[in-house]
Amino acid sequence: MAKTVIYSPNVTRTKAPHAHAVRTGNLVFVSGCPAYFGEMQLAKGDFPAQMRQCLTNLKNILEEAGSSLEKVVKVNIFLDRRADFDEMNEVYREFFGNDPMQWPARTTVEARLPRKDFLLEIECVAEV
Repeated sequence: MAKTVIYSPNVTRTKAPHAHAVRTGNLVFVSGCPAYFGEMQLAKGDFPAQMRQCLTNLKNILEEAGSSLEKVVKVNIFLDRRADFDEMNEVYREFFGNDPMQWPARTTVEARLPRKDFLLEIECVAEV
């Protein structure tokens, strides 16, 4: 199967050597999304703002790939601080709803992230 590299014009491109996403067959694999907006701006120290920006970036990338949040089948969330877990779930529901029968599979881990101001990073797999 051929792969298609996806970049969204609505999401900040970093200098890291990776695509926003790769589409192959009926799946799209979205790279870890940091909370960047504009010209590499970040809401430093503001977890809810970073979470919303990460999910907005994810949504924009999925739409560029011909998919949507509703078609996400797997989400991986990397938190800098375990203490943000409950707040993460609140913001997550804003984007993925409250119906457990519609939620994608998900893994959440505490991890050291590549930039000291990153409070989280999110990646996913979705159907097209």
